[in-house]
Amino acid sequence: MKNSRNIKKFLKIVFEKNKLIASIAFVIMLVISMLDLSIPQVTRLILDDAIINNKTNLLIKLVLLYAIISIFSALFTVILEYIYSKMKKRASIKLKIRLLKHLSKLSGEYYTNIKTGNMLSIIENDIFIVENFGAEILFSLIVDGLTACIALFFLVRMQSDLLLIVITLQVMLTFIQSKFTKVIAQKTEEVRKDSGNISNIVQEYVSNIMNVIISKSSFNFFKRYIKQEKGLINKCIKLDMIISSNISASMILSSLITICIYGYGGLKIIKGNMTIGELIAFQQYTGMLIGPCINIIRSNTRIQQSLVSINRIFSILDEPIIINQDNNSSIIKEDFSGNITFDNVVFSYDEDRILDNINIEFEKGKLTALVGTSGCGKSTIVNLLFRLWDIDEGKIMIDNIDIKDYNLKSLRKNISIVTQDLLLFDDSILNNLTIGNKNISKKFVKDVCNRVDLYDFINGLPNGFDTIIGEKGVKLSGGQKQRVAIARAIISNSSIIVFDEATSALDNISQKKITENISDLLKNKTVIVIAHRLSTIKNADKIYVIDKGRVIESGNHEELILNESTYYSLVNEQKQELALS
Repeated sequence: MKNSRNIKKFLKIVFEKNKLIASIAFVIMLVISMLDLSIPQVTRLILDDAIINNKTNLLIKLVLLYAIISIFSALFTVILEYIYSKMKKRASIKLKIRLLKHLSKLSGEYYTNIKTGNMLSIIENDIFIVENFGAEILFSLIVDGLTACIALFFLVRMQSDLLLIVITLQVMLTFIQSKFTKVIAQKTEEVRKDSGNISNIVQEYVSNIMNVIISKSSFNFFKRYIKQEKGLINKCIKLDMIISSNISASMILSSLITICIYGYGGLKIIKGNMTIGELIAFQQYTGMLIGPCINIIRSNTRIQQSLVSINRIFSILDEPIIINQDNNSSIIKEDFSGNITFDNVVFSYDEDRILDNINIEFEKGKLTALVGTSGCGKSTIVNLLFRLWDIDEGKIMIDNIDIKDYNLKSLRKNISIVTQDLLLFDDSILNNLTIGNKNISKKFVKDVCNRVDLYDFINGLPNGFDTIIGEKGVKLSGGQKQRVAIARAIISNSSIIVFDEATSALDNISQKKITENISDLLKNKTVIVIAHRLSTIKNADKIYVIDKGRVIESGNHEELILNESTYYSLVNEQKQELALS
């Protein structure tokens, strides 16, 4: 049921906006089949009529006809391959775009469980495998079935007794092929799954190569990788041997069919019950019966192999979108303030309560800080605001409107988050700062870069703002990466800006200087700071101290110091650590 449903959905994608060229392809395929079916009759006439009766003119005409049929058949085949190629690439690109778009709509829960290597294997390998599944294989099945039926009609009329021998061997061939097909499908699925796991290990290694070297963990990687590869090699060898055995069995039975045709047919010619032309034509029609039948069986093998990939693709596309993304919801307008309220918010992850009746307010034009030990729920608050997850109880409101009632795209457009885990593209510095937005003025970009102490560095590069920074910004230092991320958030002009450990790679002097330089640009924005280094939030308008998912203290720096409670202890601990260092 699941398989047929996924095939239908896949074929809908293939034929979407391809109906006209698909119809043309089907007609061309029928024409090619009809041309091929006429060749045995021309062959019979050449041997039994033109050559036997010494008819030179007829021979020339028939040979020319044979050549014309062959040429047109070849030309139509080239046209057909062009159409198929166009359809396959369209469907492939459409699937990739649909997959990538769908991924961006899924929840944080899905992202935390996803294996990147396996995902890449699906996007690249599985889509490549299913490229040949679609109009090409569907039309082939129809035309092969039609060709086989017409060939059978001619064979019955020519030599029914010889046909019985051929059909007996054909039934044996079909039975053997069907058995092999099931095994091939099962083994293919195992190989694909293992390939995805290996891709995940390699992706993890390559994307973190510098850290792998620094941590001296190459041996551990190769130990895992070689173990997985050995298992995959054994499974691939088994699969190759099964496919090879399948092909060999087909070849043996096909050879037996040919031997029977020439042996029994030759005996009939000797007895005068058959002509040489009929024998050759019979052999050609037998090929047109067996060939399409084998193609249909092999198509089943291809379908089974493709079905594994189709199911893997739709396992992502069918992943439910938990976060409601109603595009008809409220669009954030220019008068948007950005006052945020967390009202008795409860959130659990895997049955573990992360936030427990949180009540927090973030006001426009003020800097609000969240502090607490690791794992207390600070970053979770930001993730919920961005709607990577939805809360279990309570409400999160912006300007007194539940964030669930905002258009999700519009909501996220107005929130910029600067994290420790920086996203930098293998592109120019300018494109990394503007995220490709051509409407942002270069003058504003330069001003912001100057404020975050980045302009002189960029200006000193050979290509300035057009300098390519490498994958994940590998050509930049940790501090430069964070400056780029801070500048990007300000350039985006979002109403709400979150700094989640955004200055962890900067020293105290640099951090203080940047904070002072950008303060006037943040005046009319809602600014949220998550900080481990408490010296960075002394000037915050309000500080919330989080512990085990609850707000245990709130106030400004001076008020919390006077309380001599958790915040006071955290400040003293950091002072002692700084003194010791």
